[in-house]
Amino acid sequence: MKKNANMRGFLTVTLLTGLFILLILDTEGVLSSGQKAVELCLNVIIPSLLPFFIVSRLIMNTGAIRIISRLSAPVVKPLFNLPGAASFPIIAGWFSGYPAGAKYTADLYKKGLLTRPQAERLLCFCNNSGPLFIAGAVGTGYFNSPQLGLVLLACHISASFTVGILQRIIFKDDPEKKDKTKSQLPVRIEFSSRMLTDAIVDSMSVLLQICGTIVFFAVLVQAIETAGVFSVINKPAGLITGVNISDYIEALTTGCLEITYGLFLLSRSAAIPVYHKIILSSFLCGFGGFSVFTQVTFFCPEKIKLGKYLCGKLIHGFVASVYTALFIKNLSIPVMTYTGEIYNTGFSKGIILPGYIVLLALLVMYYIILHCRGSYLRRH
Repeated sequence: MKKNANMRGFLTVTLLTGLFILLILDTEGVLSSGQKAVELCLNVIIPSLLPFFIVSRLIMNTGAIRIISRLSAPVVKPLFNLPGAASFPIIAGWFSGYPAGAKYTADLYKKGLLTRPQAERLLCFCNNSGPLFIAGAVGTGYFNSPQLGLVLLACHISASFTVGILQRIIFKDDPEKKDKTKSQLPVRIEFSSRMLTDAIVDSMSVLLQICGTIVFFAVLVQAIETAGVFSVINKPAGLITGVNISDYIEALTTGCLEITYGLFLLSRSAAIPVYHKIILSSFLCGFGGFSVFTQVTFFCPEKIKLGKYLCGKLIHGFVASVYTALFIKNLSIPVMTYTGEIYNTGFSKGIILPGYIVLLALLVMYYIILHCRGSYLRRH
């Protein structure tokens, strides 16, 4: 046992030292990858996730989630065998993007609104790519086709819905364990300015973790490419298949580590047919990659096991690619146009500002309703 521990320690030190040396040898490549990752964070991740994180934290802390739970239970319970509170991470996960669904699921679990088995099953299908990323960056930016972006988005959400139904069949809750969630507690909504401050601070802290992970994995992929790992993998694969599949291997391996850079490699590959690019892009959007998996581990307590999550995301990627292949079978496929501006497609600028305005208006209305309700209760 001690010998195995020493061997693992030696391998860990060797890998980390090798990575450190690669970062020093390829400073220019590391800087370029880091800059592109920072562009992604500034142009997409922070603007699209920050408002949702702040509002969601307020929904949790004010107690409004209990009203949402009661209203959604008649739909969520028969479809997914989950309590009504699960509707919040499901819907938010569809519209906010990675890793919002996982964060909201962890929040519900910590507040006692989900049991551990329920949280594990919910994670299988609630953590998804957002419409801003799929329709904007992938469809409009990579494929130069907003229409195709909407098709990819529809297939992505449909696959998530499919996994949600499958998980209730594949993963069964222990019937002997009683549901200890607190969804039946009386509804009591409270609000204070302290809650808003806490929500902003908490959301910024979470986004810092997410952005740090994205930058690290982008640099890691660059280091792996510099080391020639993809070329080494391609040689035995080429001998088995008889064809040069280096572009496939590099794009898939990279995408499974960091989704955005993997999709970028797909978009600029001249060896991969466009039809295959679209299907592989759909798979990667569904799976999410280990960069997203690392982000999920930030939010989920150790008691929540992530084996079901990985299984669900692999199924999601496969089902999404099948749906996409069926959808685009009889559609004209747009000509790919390569662009170096992979994280700034222009799509986000037309979406983020109206989104901010809508969210701000809803937040103001929410405050007014809470204030009026509080005043009414004090008078009566």
